[in-house]
Amino acid sequence: MRKVFLVFLALIIGLSIFVIAAGQKGEEGEGQFEIVMVVKLEGVAWFDNMRLGIEEFNNAYEDVNAYQIGADTADPAAQVALVEDLIAKGVDAILVVPNDPESLVPAFKKANDAGILTFTHEASNQRQVSYDIEAFDNIAYGRHMMDVMAEWMGGRGEWAAFVGHLTSTTHNEWVDGEEMQAKEKYPGLKMVTSRIEEQENQQIAFEKSLELLKTYPNLDGIMGSAMSTMPGAAKAIEDKGMIGKVAAFGTCLPSVAGDYIESGAAISMHFWVPADAGYVTALVAYKSLLGEEITEGADLERPGYENITIQNNDAGVPIIYGQAWVDVNKDNLDDWKNPDGSYKL
Repeated sequence: MRKVFLVFLALIIGLSIFVIAAGQKGEEGEGQFEIVMVVKLEGVAWFDNMRLGIEEFNNAYEDVNAYQIGADTADPAAQVALVEDLIAKGVDAILVVPNDPESLVPAFKKANDAGILTFTHEASNQRQVSYDIEAFDNIAYGRHMMDVMAEWMGGRGEWAAFVGHLTSTTHNEWVDGEEMQAKEKYPGLKMVTSRIEEQENQQIAFEKSLELLKTYPNLDGIMGSAMSTMPGAAKAIEDKGMIGKVAAFGTCLPSVAGDYIESGAAISMHFWVPADAGYVTALVAYKSLLGEEITEGADLERPGYENITIQNNDAGVPIIYGQAWVDVNKDNLDDWKNPDGSYKL
């Protein structure tokens, strides 16, 4: 009898261990929404910071498995390949910061046909997504950056604009806003050449800035859209001994261009916090997976996104806009430093 009891007890214990293990496995994967952010390029500070937001979102919600991936090159084809891999894996939502919005449309359609929701950030003209999320109105942001540069230039002089890729929607919208503001408010400003593509590459930005400085000896300002432009342009300005005569402006992070702000080769940088944008994009995907409607005025849990506006683009896709840009110059650069002198972002 005792032997039978011991066998029965062993079976009960074994079954209990199996149930507990199965429950733990379910907590880790089963019943969770798999939400994946595909960024433009891995290994750069901007998207390293965005990963922090995705990780924070993942930790905030127990019923999600959220993570970030990206290619080691800013090649649209490489990004599409990653999306195709996620479709094959059968994830629940794919989030993308596009290198080329149009190139993603066929893959997004394939994802949607498979029941996978798709979302973008920095692609207000995107088709075939549930939502695009923008930190702010891109034209307004471009106008603002032009105001800052024009003030330093005294409202007159020559300037040039860089974009990461000529196919990048947001970069080109920022330059659209800059050109609009210059035309309407600063007739003394002259754009010396058409938009220059630097392929999200700081070395290319440096080399093309050297060419600009040689070709246009009266150049006053270089405006960058990609995060790689400002440090590339500022280094060219330093190397040519032109600090005070020419200056770099545009979108960047303190950790990338803060030293150039201190040297005077760059005057003002503008950005939104990538971690916050990543968190908000993941949150919108999560709410959509739950069947919740995102409405005008909603609070999406991060600074600058507490009172969103929504507008449909030409394809009928709702674009969510925050008011989340940040300005950093020599006056407030220290606010972005840690006690040990390193940069917070």
